[in-house]
Amino acid sequence: MKNSKAESNGAAASQGVGLVNETIKSGTMRVIAPTGEVLGVLAKRDALEKAREFGLDLVCVSPNTDPVVCKIMDYGKHLYKMKKKAKKAKANQVVVEIKELKIRPNTDTHDLMTKVRQAKKFLEEGNKVKFTVFFRGREIMFAEKALENLNVIVKELGGDDTLQIELDSIVKNKKMTMMVSQKN
Repeated sequence: MKNSKAESNGAAASQGVGLVNETIKSGTMRVIAPTGEVLGVLAKRDALEKAREFGLDLVCVSPNTDPVVCKIMDYGKHLYKMKKKAKKAKANQVVVEIKELKIRPNTDTHDLMTKVRQAKKFLEEGNKVKFTVFFRGREIMFAEKALENLNVIVKELGGDDTLQIELDSIVKNKKMTMMVSQKN
C-alpha cells in the first residue's frame, strides 16, 4: 500500500481513474498479477491481501465491467507513465491557426498579389486563411467588385484543385468574409 494520498482524489475516483486499494467499491473483482497473469475472480479483501504480498497497490483498470478488473501494480509509477503519455500526445498535437488578411473592395491588383503571397505562406505552414473585405460608407454597392477580388485570390492560390473553401463569401455587417485551407 504505497499511495494513501493519491487514493483520496475524489474527482479521479468518480471517473474510475483513481480507484485504488480501499477506494474500490466492488466486493468481487477479476485480479491481474504484476506479471500479467490472471489470478481469477477474488473477493476485495483477498485481492488486497495479494497486493500486500507483492508490496504493490490494487488499481481498478476497468470499473465498468462485471466483475470489475483490477491489476496489482505500482500506482505512483502508473500515474507517472500516464502523465508522460499525455504530455507526449499533447506535444504531437497540431494547432491550426486562422490567419486573417484584410482587403478593401477597391484594392489594386498588385496589392492583391501581395496578399496572395502572404496567403500562400500561411497555407504552406498548415494554417487556415480568412479573407475579410471591409466596406466603408457606400462602398457596399461595390460588393460585386469585392467578390471578383476574392475570386481572383482563389484562382491565384490554385483554385478548387488545391484549396478547400470552408466559408464561402458571406456579407455581414459591412464585411465580406471567406475562409480557405489546403486540401489534404
